[in-house]
Amino acid sequence: MKNKLDQVDFDILSILTQDAQTPYTEVAKKLIISPGTVHARMRKMRDMGLVTGATLNLDYAVMGWKFTVFLGIYLTENTRYKQVIQHLMQVKEVVKVHHVTGKYDVFIKLHTKDSIHYREIYQNSILTIKGIKGVESFISVEQNLTRHIDFSI
Repeated sequence: MKNKLDQVDFDILSILTQDAQTPYTEVAKKLIISPGTVHARMRKMRDMGLVTGATLNLDYAVMGWKFTVFLGIYLTENTRYKQVIQHLMQVKEVVKVHHVTGKYDVFIKLHTKDSIHYREIYQNSILTIKGIKGVESFISVEQNLTRHIDFSI
């Protein structure tokens, strides 16, 4: 049982992925188990590397960062992806980086305040990275869903 997940673990995760700040006592009440069980199960899942932390979901638009852009990046050589990704991780506006298969070599998500801010990041921080051959931009006009997989029964 030490490195295996059962339905109780999945039920705990389902509750906490909805709100990571839910107290373990409340999780325990919902699942009719003891708070100690929730604590032990969470410790097990952290030790397994399954749970790596808890984050806040932010609405960037509320803070004035109203532009969300996805970039499909072509590399000069596919072997350069590690160096390119390391540079992309240094750009504070970049929030997701994926090494992908298909049309692009790397796919990223970034947030900027507006189109002028985006242009500055695009021209001065992204296109200047050695190893990038080309970029296609996709501006998000609306986000309709953000969620984790629900593993509960």
